[in-house]
Amino acid sequence: MNLTNRAVTLPLWAILYFVLGYFSHKFNGPFTAAGYIWLPAGVTVAAFMLAPMRRWLGLGLAFLVAQMLLGMVEGRDAFRMVLFSLDEIGFAALAVAVIHLTKFSLEGLAFLRGLLLAGVIASVGGAVIGAGWFWLFLDVPFWATAKVWAAADFVGVLIVTPVFAGWARFRAARSGGRQPGEFFFGLAALACVLATAALVFDGTRIAQLSLGVAYALTYIPLFFVAIVALLLGGRGGSVAVALLTVLVLVNTAQGDGPFAETALYHGDSLLIAQLYLAVAALLTLLINTLRTAREQTNAQAAARQNDVELALAASGQLVYRLDPHSGRLRWSGSVERALGLHDSALSTLDDVLARVHPDDRAEVRRRWLRECDGEMRGDLTFRLLLPAGATTTIVDMSGPLLDGDDSVALIAGAWRVIASHDTEGRRAA
Repeated sequence: MNLTNRAVTLPLWAILYFVLGYFSHKFNGPFTAAGYIWLPAGVTVAAFMLAPMRRWLGLGLAFLVAQMLLGMVEGRDAFRMVLFSLDEIGFAALAVAVIHLTKFSLEGLAFLRGLLLAGVIASVGGAVIGAGWFWLFLDVPFWATAKVWAAADFVGVLIVTPVFAGWARFRAARSGGRQPGEFFFGLAALACVLATAALVFDGTRIAQLSLGVAYALTYIPLFFVAIVALLLGGRGGSVAVALLTVLVLVNTAQGDGPFAETALYHGDSLLIAQLYLAVAALLTLLINTLRTAREQTNAQAAARQNDVELALAASGQLVYRLDPHSGRLRWSGSVERALGLHDSALSTLDDVLARVHPDDRAEVRRRWLRECDGEMRGDLTFRLLLPAGATTTIVDMSGPLLDGDDSVALIAGAWRVIASHDTEGRRAA
């Protein structure tokens, strides 16, 4: 589903903002200036990334309405909510505008680079203005507020934005794509993320373990998150991080799990949880970036190979590489279309010579197996006994590749298939 092309876009983004903001405040508990968790930061950045700039004003107004409703539900000062909205939403829009000046894309390394840049600009800019206002008018310490504010916004961007950016571009594949085994193993790994996270971050289940062991166990869900990202790609990885986020934050906010056990107070445990979730999100983004780059490279190589195959088929040519030591040949182009044989039928030099006309066999053998001093040689025309009872005329255009000791390392060449009635050609001198 493309969220930017639906009539319900603005209300949907506003609802997402409101819901994630409500749960963020529930996780935070009572706070004065800045909450330790602010997931709507990822919603605003994702919305501006996915929408064309002409729709940004409408998005900004929708987010402003959602923030004002959230303030009304929680009984917060309306004027402060307006300032907070302009600060957060404005810097999110500015951050996305900045990354659009670069080579931004929703895939690969460009997305990772753009996401990190947008997260830094939105979080730091919003934190400086917000903490500055609290410092000037409410005498709240600037640094203590700014670092919590920036951390909450940055982690919110890392966790939430990839989910929407990935799934907004989702298209159901009709055929091909991921192997069934990869898909089911990916689902199994996703289930392991849920199971291990529930086990590790539920304080009642690890109470009998030492704190050091409990901390060590927190790496297990990260391992399964990485497996999900490898098998299911960026969308699956982002879902795994989102589910891990819910389990970690719910348990930590309730005072359960290793993070809550070591923290001096509630805010410290949430900050530690934020750092843990940021590592999980960055790990997933990095794996997805590398995976996407590999897939793009493979797709480009396959496209080039397909172009070569089509060009060879259209021109009636075959390209080969012969190892003179083993006698093995590797073909490019459709041997079956050109000669009516499967590739394996001409996989060795002996296979080819067995199908060469007896009058031409010795000359073909000398051409391929003679010691070569690097001199240029002309084309060779010879006949194949194909199909059965008939002959096909071939023009061979080839040359050797020499090793450092001037011995032949391999022979590369091309065959041009001539119609049976065309028997003219050039012979090597």
